[in-house]
Amino acid sequence: MKFLTDAMLGKLTRFLRIFGYDTIYASDLVDFYNTNPVPDEKLKEYAMQSNRIILTKDLPFYNRSKENTILLEGKGVYNYLFQLQQKLNLIYEFNVENARCSVCNASLKKVIDKETIKKSVKHGTFKTYNEFFQCINPNCQQIFWNGPHIADIINNLKRRKDY
Repeated sequence: MKFLTDAMLGKLTRFLRIFGYDTIYASDLVDFYNTNPVPDEKLKEYAMQSNRIILTKDLPFYNRSKENTILLEGKGVYNYLFQLQQKLNLIYEFNVENARCSVCNASLKKVIDKETIKKSVKHGTFKTYNEFFQCINPNCQQIFWNGPHIADIINNLKRRKDY
């Protein structure tokens, strides 16, 4: 399942990527279309061409694009994750090997020799963790590890009584 999120859903975009869902953010397409913001019609066109479900909070956009579009209501990333779980049966299990880069959406690869990324992470992080993953996008190369922020996300999801 692949998604395209509108400009109001940046945090949701990052969370979906962390859980391994291929998610394009509207702002990711600014250079592609050479316009900022990217018009709704271009987002709709891109989603159709790349077989993506549009996620939006924008009611007029939703009304013009109902096919393959989900309107998210209310506020808060955990609320949106719950709505998607209810509507699409999404599963939020974290596995760093399946996660996507939260910055650019590219795949991640395991860092074989952590010495190669020593200068790219804080000293404490380097000393504390042994397993790192790196974005394969040569323009990004963000470094990731399974730190406490992931546990916080999982715990917040579990705290929802209705999740």
